[in-house]
Amino acid sequence: MPDDLKAQESKATAWSGTWSAGFEPIYAMNRRAFECWAHGMAKLSHDMAQFMQSRLLEDSVMWDKLATCRDVTDAVDCETRFIAKASADYSEAAQKFLRLLFEVANNCNTGLRHAPNTGE
Repeated sequence: MPDDLKAQESKATAWSGTWSAGFEPIYAMNRRAFECWAHGMAKLSHDMAQFMQSRLLEDSVMWDKLATCRDVTDAVDCETRFIAKASADYSEAAQKFLRLLFEVANNCNTGLRHAPNTGE
C-alpha cells in the first residue's frame, strides 16, 4: 500500500507541475494585456482631466466676460463665440480620445499577437 500511495503522490506532483507550466504563458500574456490596458487608460484619464481643467477655466472666463456685457447684443455675441469655441474644443477632444482608444486597442492587440503560442 505505501508504494501505491507514493505512486499516486508522484502522479499528482507531475500533473501539478505540468499544469503550472502550461498556465505560465497564459498568465504572462494576460499580465501584458492588463499592463497595456492600464497604461493606456492612465494616459486617457490624464488627457481627459487636462481637457476638463482647460474647459472649466474657459467657462469661468466666459462668465467674467458675460458679466461685463452692457446689453443683450454683447451678451449674445459673447455666448456665440463661447459656444463656437467650446464646440470646436469638444469635437477636437472627442477625436483625440477616440484616436487614443484605438491606439491602446491596437497596441494591446499587437502585444497579444506577439505573445508566445500557448496552443498545442
